[in-house]
Amino acid sequence: MKSDNTHSEIRVATWSTLADREPAYALVAGVDLVVIRYDEKVSVLYGRCLHRGALLADGFIDGPNLICGVHNWDYRYDTGTSEYNNNEALALFTSWIDEAEDAVFVNKKEISDWAVTNPQPYQREDYLGLYQDVHGTPEEPFNSRIQELARNGLTKTGHHGPVSAMGVPLTELPRWVDIQILTGQMACRPLADDAPVSTELVIGPRAKKPLHLDIPLFVSDMSFGALSETAKVSLAIGAEMAGTGICSGEGGMLPEEQQANSRYFYELASARFGWSLEKAAV
Repeated sequence: MKSDNTHSEIRVATWSTLADREPAYALVAGVDLVVIRYDEKVSVLYGRCLHRGALLADGFIDGPNLICGVHNWDYRYDTGTSEYNNNEALALFTSWIDEAEDAVFVNKKEISDWAVTNPQPYQREDYLGLYQDVHGTPEEPFNSRIQELARNGLTKTGHHGPVSAMGVPLTELPRWVDIQILTGQMACRPLADDAPVSTELVIGPRAKKPLHLDIPLFVSDMSFGALSETAKVSLAIGAEMAGTGICSGEGGMLPEEQQANSRYFYELASARFGWSLEKAAV
């Protein structure tokens, strides 16, 4: 059906070249769209998945559903409503086919009005362009921060930049409240605030060569290659000064790093990168 607002019509696809049931991309008024031809009909939907904002034009059709190619969220391509969860629905915009012009049109004003109440955060000229992930999840709390650094480098943080850990998702790491044993105060009298406390940790106290650490912490496994030689050796020197050890990481042992620390953990990972028993026996 053709819109009454003909002055606001805008072409989004060529009808004769639009493949049947193959999602196609369009951009109108700063809003990403997905155009789907099915038989002699067409639908134009909001073009980003409601889960993480992936482009639905990169998805695929399965039965009556448009499937997001990233996490398989589903939407009926004729209505935009999810069969799995009817509360999730893509905006379905007015569209029509003009066979004389061999084109698919939409009402630009309708889409512009929708964008006012649904502002789009995507900056297509910036880093990652169309493929920005502006949502994130609890398992990836620093995803937007990493992308911000990729866009701006250290221009907004100073020449040293931020320092933080990576690896295990923050939501899975223990908190201090998880590891403090408060019931220990029931077994013995608490020490005064100024009482000296030993932080020594002995690994393998019954072994022929037990490992003594001055603190119950060590420098974790980031391999040479992931970190530079200068960084690895500097960390080894710092760990030695702190009375603890450093791990080689799975990229193989760096001799200069091993020489800088008397408590060297040589990692044997599943891929066995650079690992040999001869080096471990040194």
